[in-house]
Amino acid sequence: MAWITQRGKAWRAVVRAHDGTRVNSTHDTQSQAEQWAEKEERKKALGRLKKARGVTVSELFEAYQDAVTSKRDTAKWDKLRLDKWRLDPIAERPLAGILTHDINDWIARRCKDVYRGKRITGSTVNREVNLMSGAFEYARKDRQWITVNPCHGACRPEKGKAREPRLLTAEQIEAICISTGYARDPKLRTLTARVGACFLLALETGMRSGEMLRMRPVDYWRDEQTLHVAAIDPGGRKSGKSGRSIDASRNVPLTGHAIELLDQLLAAMPPGQPYIVGIDDSQRDALWRKARNQAGVAGFTFHDSKHEAATRLAPHIDVLALAHAIGVKDVRLLRGMYYNSDASLTAALLPRQSTAANEPR
Repeated sequence: MAWITQRGKAWRAVVRAHDGTRVNSTHDTQSQAEQWAEKEERKKALGRLKKARGVTVSELFEAYQDAVTSKRDTAKWDKLRLDKWRLDPIAERPLAGILTHDINDWIARRCKDVYRGKRITGSTVNREVNLMSGAFEYARKDRQWITVNPCHGACRPEKGKAREPRLLTAEQIEAICISTGYARDPKLRTLTARVGACFLLALETGMRSGEMLRMRPVDYWRDEQTLHVAAIDPGGRKSGKSGRSIDASRNVPLTGHAIELLDQLLAAMPPGQPYIVGIDDSQRDALWRKARNQAGVAGFTFHDSKHEAATRLAPHIDVLALAHAIGVKDVRLLRGMYYNSDASLTAALLPRQSTAANEPR
């Protein structure tokens, strides 16, 4: 189906060909653009539509979004990035003419950007290059529009030191309970109170936001003190960094407090919908940010609760059980990202003396 857009004083008509490319034409009036589009649609129906000379990078980003990223948990954020890239000079370039040199130029421009008064970090740019590389790989492997991924061999910026979130104090957690309304609304009548319950559940289990928002009553095995996280799409993690196929489903062990929170959420489950929590990702994100700022806990993201949970659970279960419980496929991530080692807590667990006093030398 053709679509018509106004660009300044002109009208642009676009028709998608069967191979995914587009033909377009610009006209002085909307009526002229509609007439041209109708004519091209008839050609398309008869198999006579002339193919576009070449796919642009902007068209690739749109096709990649429709076919791939829209089905991911990160669909919202990927769309924001892909939409922004369509405004970059690289977007109107023919896809077949993009070289690694062009990607390096884009990286250099991106590294100079400032967000909220701070320079974009190398880690952020690297994540964005991963997304862009995925788009070019889709063009190479799935659509066969190009033969080489130009992101391969690009000069990526240094990642820098990994961010290590601060552990929350009991006072900060209480402030979040108050700001979300959870403290005075145990029946979870409001959406913000449900967000507060989800935050506390994340501290107990290390579950991701998307996993909690997709919990179903059938997944809650109360008698076994476990919660089944199904590998549904979107929501499931499909494989590890090694590329090996790993079962994305897992059973999460529940503490007594986690069971209390799930009982509260289940009792307040909205009628007529399949998921226990009853809110979507966008609502959760907006309500969480507002409550966090009111609580004065600046810089703490919802996903930081996973780091907090891993640190809290580590003294009680072994490393492999911890990795499975919080859904980490690479155990090294526990040390590098999700665990905050506190030497003073470790010292409290040590015996007074590691060896016997009279042990022979």
